[in-house]
Amino acid sequence: MDSLLSQPVARRISSVRWLPPRAGSAYTDSELYFASGSQAKHKELILWTTENPDFAAADDSPPDGRSLATPVARVAHDGGVEQIVAPAPDVVVTASSHGALGVYSVAASGADSGLALRGAAAAAHRFGNGEPAAATGLAAQPGAGADGEVASSGEDGRLVCARVARLDALERHEVDSTAVTGVCWPTAAQVAVSTRAGQVKLFDRRALGDVAAVFVDPSHACALECIAAHPSQPFRLATGTDAGGVLLWDIRSPRQPTAEAFNVHDANVWAVQFHPADPSHIVSCSEDASVAVVQWLPAPDAAQPRPVRRLASFFNALAVTCLDVCPYTRAGLLVAGSDSGNLLMDRAGLT
Repeated sequence: MDSLLSQPVARRISSVRWLPPRAGSAYTDSELYFASGSQAKHKELILWTTENPDFAAADDSPPDGRSLATPVARVAHDGGVEQIVAPAPDVVVTASSHGALGVYSVAASGADSGLALRGAAAAAHRFGNGEPAAATGLAAQPGAGADGEVASSGEDGRLVCARVARLDALERHEVDSTAVTGVCWPTAAQVAVSTRAGQVKLFDRRALGDVAAVFVDPSHACALECIAAHPSQPFRLATGTDAGGVLLWDIRSPRQPTAEAFNVHDANVWAVQFHPADPSHIVSCSEDASVAVVQWLPAPDAAQPRPVRRLASFFNALAVTCLDVCPYTRAGLLVAGSDSGNLLMDRAGLT
């Protein structure tokens, strides 16, 4: 098993997200920024900076003995931070354990960086008795920036959509009687969700109302914990299961969807992502305290098993709860968070 770099941060990290580069600086910034959210005792949103490995020495250790990342701004968060998205370099949106959505202004400029809540958070998810329901997923409409929409999923079984600029105008959709565990945008007009009942459901934002399609694979009867869309093939989706597997879905045929299973973990898979630089690889993290990278394209020799790379840290014994692979570096920089209170990184490239 390969090693992840680890930095103790004394808080349970529940979400991480790379910020897009400022206009004109893609692939040229020597410093990269990402946001992390935490739960339990320390409920905070933190902005970090780290060195771009594309401009560093070809060494997998922290530069000059410094930390992997440096916090440059932080703000208290009402409730645990369940999910973060960054639709623009100066905007992040969070979903909370109280079921609320909040928009934060970001100033990413070294020591002068800052985070500030824009207006009031919007109560998005509630149970039928009025009690808050935790958000479970959050995704930003691709290519739309700060003018686009976000979609959130919740323990209340609902999908909620809203424009980033108008969180007070929420659209709620009943999805399932069980928890909706994750959400993604296969295209700018489609939203896909995963459910604890083992289903993938598709919504068309151009035709508001009912679910457009439901996909089930009876051969893999397990709860789904998360979902992600292929960056260029919207008919391919990846889901993580409560049995430690990653399912790769092909939904081109609504009546006969296919789902191929990869047994890459030993416990619940909490996050999945197609590698942005090489989408033939799926990256996942799990309750078993590891990150896995599986190549889903068939090998030339069909009898050969698909290669799976596992990464973990000696200093991290608890669940790896979240991850994000940076699409703005050639090295494919991975950042992840854990219940052990560690930031985890792979700076050498996962594929």
